[in-house]
Amino acid sequence: MIPEWLRLNWGLKIISLILAVGLWYYALGEENIELTRVIPLEVTIENPQLTIAKLSTDVIQVTFSAPRSLMVDLAGQEIRALHKIGPEIKAAGEYSFRVEHSEILLPSFQARVLTIEPEVVTITLDEVIMQKLEIQPDFSGDPAIGYKLLKDEVRMDPNAILAQGPKSVLEAMKSVKTEPIDLVGRIRSFHRTMEVQLPEGVKPMSESLVDVYIPIREEFDEKEFRDVPVRVLRVPESNGVITIEPERVNFFLKGSKRYLEGLNSEDILAFVDLGTMKKGDYDLPLQIVLPENVSLKDKEPIMIKTRISSAKD
Repeated sequence: MIPEWLRLNWGLKIISLILAVGLWYYALGEENIELTRVIPLEVTIENPQLTIAKLSTDVIQVTFSAPRSLMVDLAGQEIRALHKIGPEIKAAGEYSFRVEHSEILLPSFQARVLTIEPEVVTITLDEVIMQKLEIQPDFSGDPAIGYKLLKDEVRMDPNAILAQGPKSVLEAMKSVKTEPIDLVGRIRSFHRTMEVQLPEGVKPMSESLVDVYIPIREEFDEKEFRDVPVRVLRVPESNGVITIEPERVNFFLKGSKRYLEGLNSEDILAFVDLGTMKKGDYDLPLQIVLPENVSLKDKEPIMIKTRISSAKD
């Protein structure tokens, strides 16, 4: 006896069957064309004690065959190859494998893999270890003119990181650096939180963000000024003749580097103050008008021999 669900809507069922058969024959008879693409190769390792140290290639060239109607999908969609290294591989070393057609992850069952290049991929596996590495700041640029970084006073928290990765890589490392810290134009100290930069294949097992204190201080220097003219101020009321020796002096100034670099001999006022002195010979201290943050290097005053005489002498 024919079930009732099969006896209902006979017409629609027959039309659906004809359309399905027609579509199947159309798909079988549609022209196939070939397409070549370069796709990424991913390799996973099931043994947690091993890691990839070197891979001969991370891309492969694959030629596909598929109906013309699928070519847009094959050309635009992400396609990748996935090769798994099983737990049977227990030791570090160099191995070779072939990428199988079944390892190409295709978007449709109607697409077929024809060729894979290269045929053989070489992989070097290394033992996974953990190592403590010192963290060093990576500074970029220079502070503003007249200011400097006090490297000995840089502070970091934390100052070391525990990293996991290939034995051959970590055993060759003693330290790692932070992201670049820009010093350009800085005139005062500041704090920055920076990420530690680890090489490929190495991952952090402890905190990878570092709080860095960067001390910036004004820079001090010394500079010699030569042939600075000595001026005479407060000439006495009498019409005497004034002679001084020396008429030009040399001296060192110390202080803010940025002030010293912009200061020239012509900008300095050096003088002796005669006040209301009468005729005679004097040893007078040289007085120098200086900007703030600058002073004479020598504490002993520069003495100027001064003579006041009448015009008849």
